[in-house]
Amino acid sequence: MNFWQVAAGESGRDYSKVFLQYGVMLIGSGDPGSYFSREDYYGSRLWGHTIGYFAKQVAKDDIVILKKPYDRKTWQVQAVGRVIGDYEWLEQFDDVQGWDLQHCRRVEWVCPAGLRKVAGLARGTFRRVYNSEVKAVAQAALEEGQKQPVNEIPPAAKAVSDEDLIDYLIDNGLRPGDAEMVIQTIWRIRRLGRWYEKHGKDLSEHEIRTFLIVPILLALGWSEQKLKIEWKNTDISFFSRVYDSGDEPCMILESKRMGEGLGYAEKQVQRYAKDMPSCKRLIVSDGIRYYLYVKQGESWDFEKDLKAYMNLLRLKNRHPYRTDVGGAPDLFISLMP
Repeated sequence: MNFWQVAAGESGRDYSKVFLQYGVMLIGSGDPGSYFSREDYYGSRLWGHTIGYFAKQVAKDDIVILKKPYDRKTWQVQAVGRVIGDYEWLEQFDDVQGWDLQHCRRVEWVCPAGLRKVAGLARGTFRRVYNSEVKAVAQAALEEGQKQPVNEIPPAAKAVSDEDLIDYLIDNGLRPGDAEMVIQTIWRIRRLGRWYEKHGKDLSEHEIRTFLIVPILLALGWSEQKLKIEWKNTDISFFSRVYDSGDEPCMILESKRMGEGLGYAEKQVQRYAKDMPSCKRLIVSDGIRYYLYVKQGESWDFEKDLKAYMNLLRLKNRHPYRTDVGGAPDLFISLMP
């Protein structure tokens, strides 16, 4: 029996909930395909060796530590699990907060009782654990903690073609010429977004708003007179009529840099939620990925209020692995004025 450590994101990009909810551990990048169908490809790349360990060396009953940085010297043990499945490549996890994590192992996770911190783990997504003290902590947490209930992994979402999206927009009231303009704008944003992902390490939120987000809004029919940029500490505020002093927005968009998770956006929302209680719709976007939240109660709940998700590079009919969350068609309709 071997011990392993696995990371589930960092800072604002934390997908540990996905691990626990579906009883999996996931690593990427997985877009090239299953390890065993592309072993020559993965074996020729430095990061591919890690995927090789994940696919070939992990065995059933091995123990895995789900880690999270706590401070400079220690790690928090979020959960400890026992591997219960063989290697799989699952399309459902091709977009976990924008990351392709299709390499999968089924794990029976146990969350420790109370905060567990350890030293002796290493940086990196997936590695072997040799430290005896860390192993002892993991074993104790596995025996004393609470076993996590597991949700069934749903079928993969269906891809939405650009032609399908045009028809959907027209069916919901957009003029054919305008719908075609939206698709042309998407094509340009895809090309620019790919370029930014390669060369835009210092890409600012201002550039994302200007070159990736606002063009989509204008193509969908929003006029400049109904949009306010950086209004009352918001990135973009939407108004149901031509803006006049004293109006309250009907929707707010918070932009974030590529590669960031939602943590930063959630903190932003907490600051203005009290000042604009009548606004019940929120969009969070990095210019490629869009999250739509609709407030159901008196306060925001970022788990329950998520209503639609869209990745412009992978248009789908619903969220990749949450069947209760809509996809690109729903999000585009919500973005229309």
